[in-house]
Amino acid sequence: MRNALLRLSARLAAVILLGSAALGTSTTSAGAASIVYECKSASTSCIRFSGYAGKSVWGYPVNSTGNNCTNYAAYRLARNGVPQQSGLGNGGSWATNAKKRGFRVDTTARTGAIAQWNYGSAYAPSAGHVGYVEEVTSSYITISDSSWGGGSYRWRIPKGDRNWPSNFIHFKDTAYQPPASGSFLKVRETGETYQLVGRTPVFVSTWTAFGGWKPTHLLSSTSLASLPQYPAEGTFLRGAQRGEIYRVAGGAPVYVSTWSAFGRSQPTTTVDQAAIDNAGAGGRWNHLRAKPAEGTLIKGAQRGEVYRVAGGSPVYVSAWANIGGWAPSLVVDQVAIDKAGSGAKWNHLTHKPRDGAYLKGRTSGRVYLMKSGVAHYVSSWTQVGGWKPSTPVDQKAIDMAGTRTPVKWSHIADTAKL
Repeated sequence: MRNALLRLSARLAAVILLGSAALGTSTTSAGAASIVYECKSASTSCIRFSGYAGKSVWGYPVNSTGNNCTNYAAYRLARNGVPQQSGLGNGGSWATNAKKRGFRVDTTARTGAIAQWNYGSAYAPSAGHVGYVEEVTSSYITISDSSWGGGSYRWRIPKGDRNWPSNFIHFKDTAYQPPASGSFLKVRETGETYQLVGRTPVFVSTWTAFGGWKPTHLLSSTSLASLPQYPAEGTFLRGAQRGEIYRVAGGAPVYVSTWSAFGRSQPTTTVDQAAIDNAGAGGRWNHLRAKPAEGTLIKGAQRGEVYRVAGGSPVYVSAWANIGGWAPSLVVDQVAIDKAGSGAKWNHLTHKPRDGAYLKGRTSGRVYLMKSGVAHYVSSWTQVGGWKPSTPVDQKAIDMAGTRTPVKWSHIADTAKL
């Protein structure tokens, strides 16, 4: 009888162990002091930034709090566009089963890959584990994950650590995915704070601009550098401290004096006014340009006039044929064009191209060097020490130089020969 009871007990223990392994994983780790947990929660709160709501994906189960490592990994894969991959088993089986399905499995960390720990690993010895690789740097990786027996986590692990994943499964690697627009980011290496405008980080110099401290998402300087440098064209910004409205054109904030230029008020993102005032000043301020990028085409809303930015100034386009044909242009407040360079909020355009800028008449092929607002004809590149980049403009805008009315011609002064 005793032997029968022992055999029954062993069978029950095996069933319980198998069931536990199939449902989820443990986040218990050996030598976990090397791991830095940036977020720990018994709920799914640490992974909600990804949109995860604790619902079953591809048939993987969740516990009473909505957690399970395999289900969270399945959610992130589905979100990245990976076709359904049901039945990969518990975490310790994922590498073997994924490889059988033709997916690349190796020891190279990539953002968007699934980090996987084998059975018997230091980090998850009993059932193995899987997590999502959020960031990869030269010295560490950042992972978000979920656990049947625990909760949700965001953490980083240094390279070479004994808890390093056994494998990385490359279902469909993808670039770093920032949180939602309007979120605040803090760079681990520098401590700098940024606010996301779309996917672009705009520097925050003071929390007072936002009424006090706000929660931040940690990210690496590597991930920061991977984000777009400038907000999307046409984005409307509101400077927190003065309430001024700007529209991003060619990466620069162009002032909006009235919403009537756009028919009605538009959705805006409130940012630190200092990021607007210091646009293009270097380093952290370079997520906005001081002036629109060379060649940017803008259209004055009130009069429908089109201009090409050259040397930071709006140079009038009298006909599309004069610049090589129609091209997309961004609607801005005409007043910002007419008052370009007149001070403060108007200075994200200059009234005349900056000194040293080269303009090229698109139809004539003639090149001009700007000095004190005057377009000086350059008959040969040897006169100026060799070839220089130039911005193609409407030759008529140069031919009409010195004309003050209407104002559209006034952005270049009288021409002169160099």
